[in-house]
Amino acid sequence: MPDSNRQFPVRVDIRLTEDERNSLNLEAIQRGITRQELLRARILTSEGEKAPIPPYKPVHLSRGRDAIDKAVDAITRRYHFIPRHQLEPIVCTVICALSAINKKEL
Repeated sequence: MPDSNRQFPVRVDIRLTEDERNSLNLEAIQRGITRQELLRARILTSEGEKAPIPPYKPVHLSRGRDAIDKAVDAITRRYHFIPRHQLEPIVCTVICALSAINKKEL
């Protein structure tokens, strides 16, 4: 639009499904930025360049059943397409293996 008389900033609208929007919201929250900042960084980054997006914030887990629940929750937020009942035995196995390693080192 060379003859456009628009002033900056210009609003850009996109259409997303509810799941896509929720996924972007969760990713932005996990990175500690707004959805708008996440989208802007991705859109304005050239192909092949790394977007200036902060890394995911680590999830700190406690011990016992609470640790398993929090780990499964963290995974399902990021990988919403994996059913929770399939994740739980995998998470339990990993936590038990890490716990066994820690006990050997002590």
